[in-house]
Amino acid sequence: MGIKFGTDGWRGIIADDFTFENVGNVAQAIADYVLEEAGNKKIKPDLVVGYDNRFLAEKFASSIAEVLSKNGINAALGSSPAPTPAVSLAVKQKKLIAGIMVTASHNPAEYCGIKIKADYGGPATPEITSRVEGNLSGNRKPNLKETEYGRVSTEDLNPGYLKKVMSLIDMNLIKKAGLAVVCDSMYGVNGNHLSDVLEGTDCRVINIHNYRDALFGGIHPEPIEKYLTELKERVGKENTDIGVAIDGDADRIGVVDDEGVYLPPLQVFPLLLLYFVREKKLKGRVVQTISLGYLSERIAKKYKLDLQEVPVGFKNVVDWMLKPEGVIIGGEESGGYGYSGYIPERDGLLSTLYFLEMLAKTGKKLSVLKREMQEEFGASVFGRTDYRYDADRLRIDDKKKFFSGLGKKAPKEILGIKVREVKAYDGIKYILEDDSWLLIRASGTEPLLRIYSETGNKEKTDKLLETGKKIVFK
Repeated sequence: MGIKFGTDGWRGIIADDFTFENVGNVAQAIADYVLEEAGNKKIKPDLVVGYDNRFLAEKFASSIAEVLSKNGINAALGSSPAPTPAVSLAVKQKKLIAGIMVTASHNPAEYCGIKIKADYGGPATPEITSRVEGNLSGNRKPNLKETEYGRVSTEDLNPGYLKKVMSLIDMNLIKKAGLAVVCDSMYGVNGNHLSDVLEGTDCRVINIHNYRDALFGGIHPEPIEKYLTELKERVGKENTDIGVAIDGDADRIGVVDDEGVYLPPLQVFPLLLLYFVREKKLKGRVVQTISLGYLSERIAKKYKLDLQEVPVGFKNVVDWMLKPEGVIIGGEESGGYGYSGYIPERDGLLSTLYFLEMLAKTGKKLSVLKREMQEEFGASVFGRTDYRYDADRLRIDDKKKFFSGLGKKAPKEILGIKVREVKAYDGIKYILEDDSWLLIRASGTEPLLRIYSETGNKEKTDKLLETGKKIVFK
């Protein structure tokens, strides 16, 4: 069957490997895990099941709830599409063992997937997903009488979620700020949520792509620059303070400043960190994935904050967010950010509202804040190139062996600059003496090899990407 949970759940192509039969088998494997946990903890085996705007997502979710019911598990099924963080929040607030979200996040329209949410309200740990995968081989069938079935109820997960998000923001500050924002929901579940939250304020929201389209307008619902041409144009045309794109299941964002310029996550994350440290006076740990950059490292160093770097995948950030010491902010290069005082989960809407709060609090344009940050902590120009295994004549039969070889043959210099450090815990990352870096790693959700780089100028970043390509295709 080949079902494997990657960096954020199991994903497959609809009607190929993501079929009702396979989804049923995964649901049964999750049910087995839940029943075991319920027995150990002596609590009811209740779950919540949500879904996004993908093709047949509501049908897959309904079939999952049916499997759970036949195992004697009560399932609260979303009555409408809802963000992934809404499912995670429901798990935490209802004190459930787990939650299931039917989504393939940013993947193309032909994909669907399943994310498991743990009892703490965040991505399941590798230990949990390994147990679920282990249950797949058993192929157990429930043997309950119909009178013993669990109850399937429906619930709108959105109102409680919006209420919680608003409670974390200084809405009085935003209310009087008179900000204007273009919000691109990328045909996903965010829909009109930002408008709902800002209703009754002085803020103006221009929504685009805020309705369901299972084909996502022919693009990937991923908030990266190549899919945000219309957003950038509308920011300039409408003369707004900021533009935001929220991905398909609404846990990640892309940001465009008031000049219509896209801000990569390697600028977005440190802007948020700087705001929390300087304006909100927060203290604690900073956690970022290996593909985020040096600006946040420099900010953490200046303010004497502990910074932890982890492999790609927000579940690795969550490991640190669950520790008692506290995390100010955790983030990843794909645009997902989690915050203290909330569930250990990414949230696109909450991230958007923090940016609006930042603009209201500082009274400065986003382009000014970006420029001031880089004047103080250095310029950051980020680049990423993806290569498909099946379309780019890329053949890597043994990934572990491939990356091990790159580590053993690490060059002493790249672009005439000494290689200061080599990290090999997630792909291979070459860090140069001037903090510039080159990362080569395999995607955990798609058949892609990704090459990343960050330097102080575009020419150098492009050269590093080209060097990465030569290393891979040599």
